[in-house]
Amino acid sequence: MMLSRRSLLGLVVLTGVARPRPPAATDPPRGADYVVAPTGDDDRGNGSLAAPWASLERAYAVALPGDTIHLRGGSYLLGGGSGIHLTGRSGAPGRSITIRNYRGERPILDGSRLASTVDSYGSAEAAGGYVLSLYDVSHLVLRGLEIRNAPMGGLVVRSGSLVNGGCHHNRFENLSVRDSGWGGHEGKGIALFGFARNNVFVNCDSFGNADLDGGNADGFQISPVGSGSTGNVLVGCRAWHNSDDGFDLFNVNDNTAPAPLLLYRCWAWANGFRPDGARSTGEGHGFKLGGQRDPARGNKTGLSGGHTVSGCASWSNALSGFTDSGSAVASRVSRCTAYDNGRSRDGNGQPADTWTRGFYFPTSAGHRLIDNVSFLPRGREAVVGPGNAGEGNSWDSGPPVRPTDFLSLADATATGPRQPDGSLPATTFLHSAPGSRLARSGIGLNGDGEEAGAAWP
Repeated sequence: MMLSRRSLLGLVVLTGVARPRPPAATDPPRGADYVVAPTGDDDRGNGSLAAPWASLERAYAVALPGDTIHLRGGSYLLGGGSGIHLTGRSGAPGRSITIRNYRGERPILDGSRLASTVDSYGSAEAAGGYVLSLYDVSHLVLRGLEIRNAPMGGLVVRSGSLVNGGCHHNRFENLSVRDSGWGGHEGKGIALFGFARNNVFVNCDSFGNADLDGGNADGFQISPVGSGSTGNVLVGCRAWHNSDDGFDLFNVNDNTAPAPLLLYRCWAWANGFRPDGARSTGEGHGFKLGGQRDPARGNKTGLSGGHTVSGCASWSNALSGFTDSGSAVASRVSRCTAYDNGRSRDGNGQPADTWTRGFYFPTSAGHRLIDNVSFLPRGREAVVGPGNAGEGNSWDSGPPVRPTDFLSLADATATGPRQPDGSLPATTFLHSAPGSRLARSGIGLNGDGEEAGAAWP
């Protein structure tokens, strides 16, 4: 007999506390549970725990709003010319389709045997070189999966047009995406493109992604189309050892307005370097908050920027910790900390170029930098161009920041395993020491004061 369960999706607020929505006056219908396992059988199985299916596609083809697909632990070795492609089926408000790990087990979607080397962000027909591609889906929950060894990219979420609403109200939680890019000139870990709104990425890691050229693999490439793509949020996410940037918000869509994003308590380190410590050919910013192609390449009117970044940390990256990257629409960056960035050096051991700053915001766009901390390298803490506003930042006034202002400058706990519930590791790294100048000023990662906003979908 098929099992059933009640589907409940919580609402998370920026204080970090999970607050479930009040129960509806009429509970939604109970959804079915389906089971997929590496040892399952798509032909002879029935999707039960005793007789699971073998593929996610088989379960997704029958899932209805409110249903849950459980993936048993173990490796799912994908073969052929395309990865897993999910499209044409969505959940409903309050009744998401959930795809998740089974009872604490660790399912691994592995693309090491994929034959595809097509430079594709996904389409209505195929996943291209991605392990997992979602196209024009909504009200989907993806939780507790590891995605690795993709030819081009790990996870891509994309939509074609607003005719069917695009990709919206999806939640991606406790995902680990790693080691993408062995097959070509792309290597994104997690990507979001097209018309997309109210998509939430919670406690996701993306690391070790490096394309063949070594210069175009980001941990997160988040670039929805246009100002109507609102409500997209990243919280508690980490990106490290990606050959390009940790969090890249470059607007890849020519002649479009930027889509505002919220990033809260996300961490980026050692981007622009390979896991063995070698410098890659990518840029290596921790957080790149914009950028757009120049007119010579077809972008005549498109802009970028307009994001809100709060409580984030960026350290030991090749270039800047946080940069506007030429974005012409004002972003707000508050209570963030940059430490020892600009690790890319020239022959004299000096930072390689002008982008090696803790905070690099030279573009006069009205950017606002509030209550941020930048420490090391000395004299390269921040560049804030005219027309931008700074208030309460460590470089605005007061004595220089010192090592004793922090509880710890050792990042081992921050870069280690997450807590059992998937949240960021408990750490004192880069937190201000009691009685220090930073603590007295209430700035930085553990400062007092209001954070970026109230809630997200």
